[in-house]
Amino acid sequence: MGEGARVRPEVERAANGLRVRGHGLYLEPSGRPPLGFLAHARGAKRVLPERTVATAPTIAMLQAAQPRSLKRTAALPAAYGKPFALGSLRLTVHPAAHVLGSAQLRCEGEGIDLVYAGDIGGSGARASLTAEPREQLECEALAIRAIYGHPRFVFPPREELLERVRAFVEKALRDGRTPVLIAAAIGVTQDLVGFLGDRGHTLQLHPTALRACEVYAAQGIALKNFGSEGDVLVMPPTARIERLKLGEHRVAILSGRATGDDIPLSDHAGFDELVDYAVRSHAQRVFTVGGFAEDLAAALRDKRIAAFPIREHHQLRLPGF
Repeated sequence: MGEGARVRPEVERAANGLRVRGHGLYLEPSGRPPLGFLAHARGAKRVLPERTVATAPTIAMLQAAQPRSLKRTAALPAAYGKPFALGSLRLTVHPAAHVLGSAQLRCEGEGIDLVYAGDIGGSGARASLTAEPREQLECEALAIRAIYGHPRFVFPPREELLERVRAFVEKALRDGRTPVLIAAAIGVTQDLVGFLGDRGHTLQLHPTALRACEVYAAQGIALKNFGSEGDVLVMPPTARIERLKLGEHRVAILSGRATGDDIPLSDHAGFDELVDYAVRSHAQRVFTVGGFAEDLAAALRDKRIAAFPIREHHQLRLPGF
């Protein structure tokens, strides 16, 4: 991009968050704008837009977890790979591989060819066991979340990490202690159920995770040996273990931010995968959003990609704009 060139960004900051430029469509907004896209159900806000574009599995998980929120929005179900019109935009959702039903959104219209990748999951040896495989999209402009956009977040293969979890569980049981796994209720928990359940363990789940597993099962994901009792306890990070009378137990935290003896099992793509996705998109402009947006944008610029961080509380500005 030459010095002084004028570029109109395809995304802009507005009252309720990130919005497609020149349109009323918000991308995972806060508050209650008239129209918004929800990329996945994990961490969904209690207040949804007046109309919400999401996949059917995402809507089903919202129905199970927060039905009151869903009643206050007009849900607009979107199927993978099937374009539909919304105003002057042509929209298509594609699998993001973060959690079941997670989606990338392609927005096409006059002067716009934008993909909002949001939270994407890993692929290949790092892919989730229970989310739809990620699609690699090509576009003119890409907006991608940078939660793990720092070079220190490079994750091992998923099977290797799950084997580490199994080793932790089986050692705790041999020592007469209850293994407690701290994991996201949607995403990592279902991979744990699939992996450990197939190996003979029974998993006791927090109610939030239990409801999510029931939705996964209803959507055709094969899960077994989970319920309100089991030899392995799985809790979300927000739960308070001290309220439970566990007796002797051992705790492992499963997170992409894990340190020390904990296990970096994440349902997000790591730094190297974010960079690779952006390169393979062949986007002329990449907007890195939130998290480590500055670090990810710098890494992409090192690869001669025009990349611009979007800070959470500042209006986006491009050179010459």
